Amino acid sequence: MTISARTIGQGRATLAGEVRGEIERMIVEGDLAAGEKLNELALSNVMGVSRGTVREAIRSLADSGLIDLIANRGAFVHETTLGEVRNLYELRAAIFGLACASSARRVRESTEPNLPNALTKNIAKMEKAHKSGETAAYYKLNIEFHDLLLHGAGNPRAKAMYDNLVKEMHLFRRRGLSVPHNIARSLEEHSAISDAVISGDAEAARKAAEHHIAASLTRYMKMVEKEDVGST
Repeated sequence: MTISARTIGQGRATLAGEVRGEIERMIVEGDLAAGEKLNELALSNVMGVSRGTVREAIRSLADSGLIDLIANRGAFVHETTLGEVRNLYELRAAIFGLACASSARRVRESTEPNLPNALTKNIAKMEKAHKSGETAAYYKLNIEFHDLLLHGAGNPRAKAMYDNLVKEMHLFRRRGLSVPHNIARSLEEHSAISDAVISGDAEAARKAAEHHIAASLTRYMKMVEKEDVGST
């Protein structure tokens, strides 16, 4: 296993927490693949901390949905089942729909005066990334787009719940945004959400958001079906 991680070093009060954050980042960004075993020795060497600290960090991730602790075998990056994928998308649709509706109302009430301009700039950058074929850049902008709307909703608890869901979904979502026509559809849906929020139409924003998440699930399932056919 080839590992690339930030050096943490010794003597920090929140050492195990920082190591946890770095392992979490590696999983979310795909440096540690689904199903891969977490090598405590390799991780401790590359981050410059003890194996005990790495072990503590890994154990603290057990309830995150990102790893599985298997008795007598160790810790593995979680492999998401199709049933879990559907459940995660349903939860995400509910929270994101609520957030977009709230953001639209707050724009209408002038509580979020900077959100329309931020959304417009983000959409323009996503269009540029799509046209130039910069998939990695688009993926980051996609995350930024959703973050703007979750922040704009003014509901910290909803954002925290959403962020936890998205961390789990990073285990499989990148594949869905690696296909050009999927990016094109995603961008169209983002534009519809943005237009509704900017116009202050809460109900249209909610419907556009829920449609976007449902369409994302459909695209992902189609991709999985094609991969299954190709492997037989």
